[in-house]
Amino acid sequence: MSVRRKLRSKIATACLLGLTLLAVQPEVRSASESSPTSLHQWGAVTLFHGLPSDHVRAIAQDGEGVMWFATDSGLAKYDGRRVQKVSDEALPAERVRALKRDPDGLLWVGTDAGAAVLINNQFKRIPKTEGQTITAIFAPGGGRAFLTSEQGAIFDCRRLSNDAFAVSAITPADSPLLSVDASGRAPLPITSVAILDSALVVGTRGRGLLTVQTDRNDLAVVKEISSRPRAFFVEALIADANHQLWFGSQTTPDDSGLYQSASLQHPEKISAGLGTVTALGFDASGDLWAGTDGQGAARFHDGHRAERLTFASTAGGLRSDRVYAVFVDREGVVWFGTDRGVCRYDPHGLRVEPISENTESNFARTLFRTRRGVLWCGTNRGLFARTNEGWQASESLASFSIHAINEDDGGRLLVGTAAGLFIESIDSDRMPTFARFDEAGDSVRAIQRFRGALYVASFGRGVERLDATSRASVWPAPTSDASLRQVVSLYAEGDRRLWIGTATAGVFVFDGASTRPAEALDPLRGAAIWAMDGSIDTVLWLATARGLFALRDGKLTQLINDADARDVVATLPNLAWCATAGSGLYRVLLDDAAGVITTRRDVEQGLPSEQVFAILAPRDQATVWVGTNRGLARFEPNALAPLVTPARVLGKRLFNTDEVRAGFSLEYPQNSLAIDLTATSSRSFPEQFQYAFALTDGAGHTLRQKLGRDSQLLLEGLRAGRYRVEARAFTNDLMASEPFVIEFTVARAPFPWASAALAVLLLLALIAVAWGYRQNRRMRRTNTALESINLQLAETRLQLANETEAERRRIARDLHDQTLADLRRLMMMSDQLPSNGHAGVEPLRFRQEIEDLSGEIRRICEDLSPSALANVGLAAALEWALTNGVAQLPDERKFAYEFHCEDGLDDKHHLRDAEQIQVFRMMQEAVNNVCRHAGATRVSLTARIDAAGALLIELVDDGCGFAASQTNGKGGRGLANIRSRASLIDAEVRWTPRAEGGTRFTLRKIIFPQQATATT
Repeated sequence: MSVRRKLRSKIATACLLGLTLLAVQPEVRSASESSPTSLHQWGAVTLFHGLPSDHVRAIAQDGEGVMWFATDSGLAKYDGRRVQKVSDEALPAERVRALKRDPDGLLWVGTDAGAAVLINNQFKRIPKTEGQTITAIFAPGGGRAFLTSEQGAIFDCRRLSNDAFAVSAITPADSPLLSVDASGRAPLPITSVAILDSALVVGTRGRGLLTVQTDRNDLAVVKEISSRPRAFFVEALIADANHQLWFGSQTTPDDSGLYQSASLQHPEKISAGLGTVTALGFDASGDLWAGTDGQGAARFHDGHRAERLTFASTAGGLRSDRVYAVFVDREGVVWFGTDRGVCRYDPHGLRVEPISENTESNFARTLFRTRRGVLWCGTNRGLFARTNEGWQASESLASFSIHAINEDDGGRLLVGTAAGLFIESIDSDRMPTFARFDEAGDSVRAIQRFRGALYVASFGRGVERLDATSRASVWPAPTSDASLRQVVSLYAEGDRRLWIGTATAGVFVFDGASTRPAEALDPLRGAAIWAMDGSIDTVLWLATARGLFALRDGKLTQLINDADARDVVATLPNLAWCATAGSGLYRVLLDDAAGVITTRRDVEQGLPSEQVFAILAPRDQATVWVGTNRGLARFEPNALAPLVTPARVLGKRLFNTDEVRAGFSLEYPQNSLAIDLTATSSRSFPEQFQYAFALTDGAGHTLRQKLGRDSQLLLEGLRAGRYRVEARAFTNDLMASEPFVIEFTVARAPFPWASAALAVLLLLALIAVAWGYRQNRRMRRTNTALESINLQLAETRLQLANETEAERRRIARDLHDQTLADLRRLMMMSDQLPSNGHAGVEPLRFRQEIEDLSGEIRRICEDLSPSALANVGLAAALEWALTNGVAQLPDERKFAYEFHCEDGLDDKHHLRDAEQIQVFRMMQEAVNNVCRHAGATRVSLTARIDAAGALLIELVDDGCGFAASQTNGKGGRGLANIRSRASLIDAEVRWTPRAEGGTRFTLRKIIFPQQATATT
């Protein structure tokens, strides 16, 4: 993503957050209600992402975390990545009205034309429900489910086997109470069903609540509940853990259609202004979520409305105020089905809490929770405590910048400020006041308890121990370097040691008697040590101005680079939160198998600012508090592991889920496998997952490891044997899934029948060796003849090469004598053209074009038949080839060159003309290769006669170099031409890399004595 796109995204996020805060409806909220303050708690799955219809009637979740949606245009599922419509001929109708997953993992589906159940990834129709509009399902488990319909029928379904069901039904013909009137011709629409104290309770439109029980003869008896108050049009039913029935009904918008019934005869109306309640659901904490028809959704805690969500108050996070379905998934995320699609809301997601209207008072620098559970926040302008009425300021510290908070043995607060140390002077239930501990007036940066005493870090004075009314200097000595007294942090590792962090002098350790430098942390000298946590026995975490570091097994490792890490809190020995000034909030995990894994939260994930200075994450509490320069944020990290399922496992074919879980084999000659996994978690979006893969062989040796956001693993070139792939997915909160294991075998090659047959044939061939030996003499005579023929062939090849050169010379002569002469005549004719341009041609420009063309033809002629070779000899021709190659390069690619030639070389080499032209062509091709591909800055060409009397030519460059042995069959024809020409004249060519860079090309031609004599 470009910088501009990131900027636009952050601006849009800020605007949406602002709309969320401004759009809260105060007239419908009680004092105890809270509104979501971050759109990042919402995640929408709309029609544009694949839903068959915007109208979502019911929601369910299966055991693999896949979400199922009942819509007016069919059934859909969301696997954590994408929404897909489910098309199956076994589904009775497209419009789906009800969904329910039972404890056994069966998914029951109710449609406009009957019901079906999903068993082993196959849908089975429920008999006797054909033609019925199924409106509600209650599935207690054990293969049993109760279904209701708009036609007034109640079905009791029992699964007998994989495909067989026993279904009994109560219809309007069986009970007059299931009809609107006494005639029984108008069936009573049934909307909902629940079980309360072994009685089946159904909600209807017209008669309110009905119960169904069996009598002594095991016959179903339907009874009408005449309660006061009474709701006649019931839309939703649910029973809580305390065996109380909650139901929603139709009513006017100003009234409330929500009822709580400890006794069915005397229900109690809950809240006001809800209007018609259409859907109900409980979360893990026992809070009730209610969806309404036009009034959004609401959360109830202990019978009181605690939160109200509407389209306006969530800035569109809730897709619509008309809610058809409410579902709380395994992670506590609430899903809402509306007439504008489906959306999800994370009640435990990140929320922003402003501390004060004053900007400086929202700059949170430190957080502290007392032993009594009171949360305190120190800011740039004062100290604040969180109470039931909100954040309350301490008036006695209103103008001070707070750096540190702690408490003594008596529970009194000590506060370190930029203007001195303060202590709580009044211990009472109301907001305490603070008085100066002494008149030092120094900047107190940290307060830490160590071995029963309190120690303070003073910037400029060092570390001091607090006595009753005074401070005693502990370290350093008054005559020490001033940098040692610039202490900015303290950390007590139990009663074992006190760690001291300074602004520039590094880290020191105080053991209660003496202080010494932490030698293992010497690389941190020069950087401010803002915070420390953990233990040197496991992991010691250090937040510094250079980033986050970890000391583990005596080795210091940098985990976060290029960030000013201001605070670090270890929630586990290998897991920590890190606050940075400018890069947001990090979570870091040191995994033994996968290595260092990090995630990051910033303004795009809901933080009020990326300037984070403090973290409070107690191990005994779920809530994490984050202090920024624009207020506080709080959230509950995901404590539930994600689910991992195979999206695709592909070899030569696609393996199904059952094969993957049971293990499979790759038949010979398959030796590659592609694995694609899907991680599911409602609180982490697909792009936030990280995947760790580990491949081991049958002996348990690790062959490959991979960590990243790519959910795919490609395995190639596997040898025969057993393999095991262990994959884990990490959420945005670094919760690891259970390892997903894939075991497979790469089959060995079958018995080599062909090889065995070849071995037999080889044995027969050995028997025939004796007979073959007798033929050797005849073959030797034949070989002698062949050698003579080969010599003749070599002469023929050379003759053909000579004829090729002769033809090139003829073409060059024709171009020079005829074409250049014609161009010269044309140039002379151009001088006769009118100079005023009336002829449509500019004479000067035309003459210039002719001159350029003539020059190009001359260059071609020279390339076809180099005049230097014919006129002044081989040495001059070699120098011309190097000079001409450099001259044709563009200026930015030209290089420096040198040419060295032995004196009188042309008189010593004794090469025939045909051999000279081949030597020249080879060197010309080698120079061209250097000019085109080497990227050299200096080139040297040397020609001489070596000690053995052979012609030796060397071309040396300092370019990028290459391996000539690796270019066979892969490059152009240049190298092949050089080798072919060398074979014509029995010359040797070689390319060797140079240690200082570049390549050395060598051409060596042995001069045979008879050749020298003939030439002489």
